[in-house]
Amino acid sequence: MGDTAIVLVGLLIGLVLGLSGVATLLNLMSDVVSNAQTQLSQLGAASTIILLVMALILIIKVRVLSSLIVGAIVGAVAEFILEANGIHIFEAIRSAVFGLLGS
Repeated sequence: MGDTAIVLVGLLIGLVLGLSGVATLLNLMSDVVSNAQTQLSQLGAASTIILLVMALILIIKVRVLSSLIVGAIVGAVAEFILEANGIHIFEAIRSAVFGLLGS
């Protein structure tokens, strides 16, 4: 019963932090897009293209950051659940990779 409770608490914390991180990063992306839109409406054509490229770069950075953060949280929770159930996936992957490199 104790292991199950720990796994459930870890899963709940992972989900809450993951959803909070995604919401924060989507809010940041929304702010970047609205600021870029405001600036684009006030400037000429040449600077409009430059600002559009800058906005695209910022959007890509935010998406990469959010996917890394959510992936890390989900991976940590999944690793914790597997370890609690006696499945040592990290050791299996490590031995498979070193087995391929050694051959």
